[in-house]
Amino acid sequence: MDNKMVEPTKKKRKRRKDKEELELEEFLFGSSSQIDSKNNDRDVGLQISKSLNALSDEKQRDEAKNVSNIMKDKQLKPAWVDEHDASVTVDVAAIPRLRKLRKTEAEKKMSGVEYEKRLRAQFEDINRGNDISWAALPENKDDEDPAFSLLRGTKGLLGNGNRVLPSKELKITRAKDANMTGRSDAVVRSTRFHPNGSVILTAGFDKTLRLFNIDGLRNPRILSLSFESFPIYNADFTADGYEVLCTSKRPYFFSVDVRTGKTTRIRGIKGRRDKSYEYFAMDRSLGSPYIAVVGAEGYIYMLSQKTKQMVFTLKCNSHVTSCSFSGDGNTLYSMCASGELYKWDVRKRRCIGRYQDEGSIRGTSVACSHDGSLLACGSSSGVANLYVSKEMSMAGQTPKPNKAFLNLTTSIDMLKYNSDGQILAMASSRSKDALRLIHVPSRTVFSNWPTQKTPLNFVSSIDFSPNSGYFAVGNVKGKVLLYRLNHYSTS
Repeated sequence: MDNKMVEPTKKKRKRRKDKEELELEEFLFGSSSQIDSKNNDRDVGLQISKSLNALSDEKQRDEAKNVSNIMKDKQLKPAWVDEHDASVTVDVAAIPRLRKLRKTEAEKKMSGVEYEKRLRAQFEDINRGNDISWAALPENKDDEDPAFSLLRGTKGLLGNGNRVLPSKELKITRAKDANMTGRSDAVVRSTRFHPNGSVILTAGFDKTLRLFNIDGLRNPRILSLSFESFPIYNADFTADGYEVLCTSKRPYFFSVDVRTGKTTRIRGIKGRRDKSYEYFAMDRSLGSPYIAVVGAEGYIYMLSQKTKQMVFTLKCNSHVTSCSFSGDGNTLYSMCASGELYKWDVRKRRCIGRYQDEGSIRGTSVACSHDGSLLACGSSSGVANLYVSKEMSMAGQTPKPNKAFLNLTTSIDMLKYNSDGQILAMASSRSKDALRLIHVPSRTVFSNWPTQKTPLNFVSSIDFSPNSGYFAVGNVKGKVLLYRLNHYSTS
């Protein structure tokens, strides 16, 4: 009896176990009918995905055709527009860096749409002289002669034409520092733009030459070279822009190939025993330009920019403090410590004029405009005299200045004309914030810049870009401040 009672119990337990397994399988994997239906659904899903892929490929091809048609029609539209911009309000008065977007000081808040317009206008204003051709729409001009496009336009051949610069107010905007990616550790003695206007060099007492690509936004550093025991007093590009010449209070100097970064040490000037070649002037004219190197005892050594060897010499009666070439390179002006100004014919290699700068006790600087029609002379008393070249030739040895500027009180170390001669920059390194910009046609000084808040500090070097789009100011803190002259469209 016991055996009969045990067997059915075992079978019953076995049936329960099978039933539990079946329930678990159905819970986890579904019934057999569901599995079959899922397989069928999977097959259907694959077919649907294939058809969708085919449709998407066809759609992409259609969209590509539409994009190409739109590009041809030059009717590109924004890829995405935020509808909430109109409801956003920006408090520009609360954020210092946004205050420059305001048109008046009373303006505090603006809508998101207006905020976007102001940012776009500021970007275009800052980058007016930069290459933003990547944003231009494609044009089909393959069959057009470049000469016809040049003659058809109204733009001046030199970039800015003969636009007259307003005299009352100078439109100037501060950009990012030219050397923001590699500031100097000492005084910036030289700041010079490359002939193409897109590169600037900085050099000084930290014995380092740096080159920067000027884009107005980041200004990345492209070259940095250090010289042992060689604090740089003067540096400049050659006329072709392929080399940089660096001089110091040493009987030798260096030439740097900009393309390769190769440095060549030049062991002084053959036949001369000067202990220092700290100052020189670079001729930026085409043809066979010279380098005017100031030597001792009133000598000026005229070197070839290609060979760096002396071609001939010029001799003044006293120590030379400054030199300046005319734009064509045919004339050289030299200022002496005695306040005497010499005019040299470079082709004939002789002096063609000798003048006394009026009121000058000690001559410190000289600058010639690009066309050679204007001349500026600086003295140790802080007076800058402006002369007209034709009037000087007719007045004899004691010409009267066309205008005398008394805005500075210390020795004028720097004088620089811009490309069209409408701006003259004068500065002194012996007083803080001693920099003024002169409107040459009206013979007046711009009153709106620099202001008391302009962070010039002690100015040590200045330069205009080739087309006057930028103005650079180096100071004793190792910074090179960069300013955008909005009147000029290109750098």
